[in-house]
Amino acid sequence: MAFTVHTPEDTSPAGLSFGDDDQFHIYESGVLKVQSKTHGVRIYSPGFWQLITYTQHPDDLRSIR
Repeated sequence: MAFTVHTPEDTSPAGLSFGDDDQFHIYESGVLKVQSKTHGVRIYSPGFWQLITYTQHPDDLRSIR
């Protein structure tokens, strides 16, 4: 389930791409946590990350808590 996280730091609309084995969680507070084999664990504050794009993303690989 590949996905892309977009932030205001992106120099192009491409964002930061993550692979099929990576996962993300959005907490009630708006914090985004990404667990990635390539990039490790990344925590984004609610005002920093702007958009997550993905296609055919199974429900069991993402959660909103």
